[in-house]
Amino acid sequence: MEEQKEQIVKIALEQFKRYGIKSVSIDDICRQMSMSKKTFYQYFPGKEELVAEVLNYMNLNTCAMAQNMMRSKSALQCIRMLIDMHQKASEVHKQPPFQYDLQKYYPQLYKEHVKNIHAGTKQVLMQHLQQGIDEGVYRTNLDVETCAVMYTIIQQAFIRNEDDIHSVSPKRLMRFMMESFLRSIVSEEGEKQIKEKYNIL
Repeated sequence: MEEQKEQIVKIALEQFKRYGIKSVSIDDICRQMSMSKKTFYQYFPGKEELVAEVLNYMNLNTCAMAQNMMRSKSALQCIRMLIDMHQKASEVHKQPPFQYDLQKYYPQLYKEHVKNIHAGTKQVLMQHLQQGIDEGVYRTNLDVETCAVMYTIIQQAFIRNEDDIHSVSPKRLMRFMMESFLRSIVSEEGEKQIKEKYNIL
């Protein structure tokens, strides 16, 4: 991506996350960039195209970062990362303004965004699952692709229905989901190692 265009995207992402998409105007971004609207329009015909590019930037960077992190760690270390990630996710009870505005004002972009998240999550999980098989943590007969797809479906179902959960805390439910998923895929040796290291299963 051209340097100035990428800078616009980075500034927009920062502002959208902080204030929500609706509250941030093209004028706000131009002011922050110290650029004219004429220059802005050389890169983006309008705000919707900017939002689309921001989402694309987010997805590519998140996927690349997750893949790089997993390449530098063992399968067991990656499991610890997944547990921590779910712990943090379970503590978020309100939808951020960015996600809310995206869903409300840009439904088609939101739909495409969710589709891309699923694809990226599936890709990273398949990489992790294969690594776990190679290291003896997961079962050798595991159907890697089906398992990755199932995980993304469960995760999204949790996010969609979080407001309907009353008797069980999100943290408790997320822990149960993670443990159930791990139990269904670990080898005997993997289960032993996870119990010893993380006191779950």
